Amino acid sequence: MKPAVSDEILHAFVDGELDVAESETLVARMQQDQVLAQRVCALRSLRSMVKLAYAEPPVIDARPPVHRRQLMQRCAFGCLVLLVGLSSGWALRGLAWQAGVTQPAAVPDGYRTVSLAREADPNRIILHIDSAAPEKMRAALDRADQLLDDADRQGRAMQLEVIANSHGLELLRAGHSPYAERIARMRQRHANLQWVACGQTVARFTSEGQKVELLPATRTAPTAIGEIISRLQQGWTYVRV
Repeated sequence: MKPAVSDEILHAFVDGELDVAESETLVARMQQDQVLAQRVCALRSLRSMVKLAYAEPPVIDARPPVHRRQLMQRCAFGCLVLLVGLSSGWALRGLAWQAGVTQPAAVPDGYRTVSLAREADPNRIILHIDSAAPEKMRAALDRADQLLDDADRQGRAMQLEVIANSHGLELLRAGHSPYAERIARMRQRHANLQWVACGQTVARFTSEGQKVELLPATRTAPTAIGEIISRLQQGWTYVRV
C-alpha cells in the first residue's frame, strides 16, 4: 500500500511549489486515487476563495502539459460542484460576528470574515494582514486586543493567530515594526496569542538582499495561504484586516 500523501505535499502542489517530477508523480497517483483527487480539488476550491483577499498568491504554471489538461478540467469541474453543492456543511461563508451572512461579504465593521463552519467560531480566529500601512497595522493590533479582551471578560478561552505576509510582514520584522513594544506587551498579556510570518515572503525579501529578522516568539509558516487553509479546515474563522 502506498503511503498517504500529507497535507503539506498537497498544499505545495496546489501552490505550484513541487518540481516537475514530483508534480507528475502526484498527478499520476491522482488518476488512480479518487479520494486523493477530491482532496486536491477541495484545496484548490479553498485556495480560490481565500486568494480573493490574498495579496501574494503563489505563481502557478497556466499552461499544463496536454496529458494533464483533461484531469485538471475534471478537477475544476469537481471543485465547482463542491462549491455549488455545499454538502455536509462545507460552505465558505462570509459571517458577521453576531449574525450569519449567507455569502462572503464585508461585515459591518469593515472586516472580511470567512468560515467553513455553519457559524463563525468566536474562539479560534486567524487574523490576516498583508499591508504595511500604519493604519492597517494598528487596526490589526486593535482588533486582536479587542477580541482577546472580550474573550477574557466573557470567560472564553480564545486561540488567536495574527499572520502577516507580503508588505504586512513589516509588522513582525525586528528593527522595522513600529509596534514592536506593543506586540511584546500583548504577548505578555495574552498566552493564547500567536504571531505567524509567511515563510514565502521571508524568502522573497531575502532573495532581494534584505536581512529579515523577526520579532521574538514569531513562528514562520511555509506560506500564508497554506496556514490560512489549514486553519479553515480545522474549524477556525478567518478575518482579513
